[in-house]
Amino acid sequence: MKWITLSQLLRMDRGMQKADMLGQIAAIHNAQAVIEFDLDGHVLAANPNFLHTMGYALDEIEGRHHRMFVDPAEGASAGYAEFWSRLRQGGRDAGRYRRIRKDGSDVWLQASYNPILDRHGRLVKVVKYAVDITEQQQRQADVEGQLAAISKVQAIIEFELDGTIIRANDLFLDAVGYRADEIQGRHHSMFVPPEEARGQAYKEFWRRLRNGKHDTGQYLRLGKGGRQVWIEASYNPIFDAEGRPVKVVKYATDITRRFTAAQTLRVAVQGLTENAERAGQANTLAQDACRVAEQGGHTVQEVVQTMGGITQSSRRISEIIGVMDGIAFQTNILALNAAVEAARAGPHGKGFAVVASEVRSLAQNSAAAAKEIKDLITSSVQQVESGARQVQSAGTTMDDIVASSRRVTEIMAEVVEVSLAQSARLGEVTEDITQRAGEPARTAPPTAAVRPVAPALRARPAANGPLQPQAERQYVRY
Repeated sequence: MKWITLSQLLRMDRGMQKADMLGQIAAIHNAQAVIEFDLDGHVLAANPNFLHTMGYALDEIEGRHHRMFVDPAEGASAGYAEFWSRLRQGGRDAGRYRRIRKDGSDVWLQASYNPILDRHGRLVKVVKYAVDITEQQQRQADVEGQLAAISKVQAIIEFELDGTIIRANDLFLDAVGYRADEIQGRHHSMFVPPEEARGQAYKEFWRRLRNGKHDTGQYLRLGKGGRQVWIEASYNPIFDAEGRPVKVVKYATDITRRFTAAQTLRVAVQGLTENAERAGQANTLAQDACRVAEQGGHTVQEVVQTMGGITQSSRRISEIIGVMDGIAFQTNILALNAAVEAARAGPHGKGFAVVASEVRSLAQNSAAAAKEIKDLITSSVQQVESGARQVQSAGTTMDDIVASSRRVTEIMAEVVEVSLAQSARLGEVTEDITQRAGEPARTAPPTAAVRPVAPALRARPAANGPLQPQAERQYVRY
């Protein structure tokens, strides 16, 4: 529709003026809800669009006050009284208004209240032009509610397409330790390690965002004072009604504690794995020691058996020496008897006496040697028996050592098994934590929640558009 100015209307002849005005008014009535009020706010007339929107018949509202469409609390407020005071003085009002239908439900109107003057320039009534935007308002309220809910649980920051910071919510400011005035207008690179900010990958990161590509993941960022902050975030381009990127919104969760815990757990797992390896080595050494102890035990048992044999042999030698001593004693007796008999024989037994004397001397020497050997053997037997007892004791000790070594080996095997099991379990937990920390699904809801915003924004010009001509024509004479 082409709108004409008041001066153009005045240059027309009266018939053309009237026809044009009636045509424009008819077009407005076909497209918009229209209602007329006197200067006190009482309803004079309303078109079918308005009656349909509000659910009333004309006779149900004619002569009643505009307050019937307003929430009682608002209708009793000073602001409402001021609203009508401005209209009575020729002022106008435009915007979004919450009104009440006949059934008590809310209706949202994009409307303008316009003063109407007579041909003498006197204010005679107020005409309201409105469009029902309830559906758009509800959709926008839903989107804004979702964004408000997200803002309560996630850190949010907005950037220009070149990375310049626009604004950030309190959760983001708390995470990085800055105030809003300390970051507004600065570049995103203030949160990035210098070597990363200088890299080609960082430039490519922002190039993708400017081209409308989103990015999600875990990022190392720097808070105030260089403090390291790990975040799980999504960078989401926001598009205008034409589908062109206009800014970037980042939704983030501070995972510093979780990341640090995962690192600590990873170190613990590594330490436990190393301990398990050391325990395995110790178990191997214990097994080797056990085998050596068992071999030593077998050797000691053999020594015990050998010492037992030596003891028996020594006792047997002692017995033989005893027999030899007895023989020497008997030989000595026989030599004495022979000497006595030789003495009795007189000169004829003198030679035999010499032989008997030599035999006696030999018997005595044999007896002395046998006694000395017996004493030596007896001492040896005592030492062998003492050695045998000690070897037997050593054998018992070695049996205990072997038993202890076997028990140590069993315990070390259990330690290795438990350590390996704990290491494996902690490894699974660490991997699970790491995987959970890296799930992009955590940042998906914010991204999905933003998508309805663009349609809601696109709807605003459509709602505002039909009312703009009325805003340009504040005063119309009739």
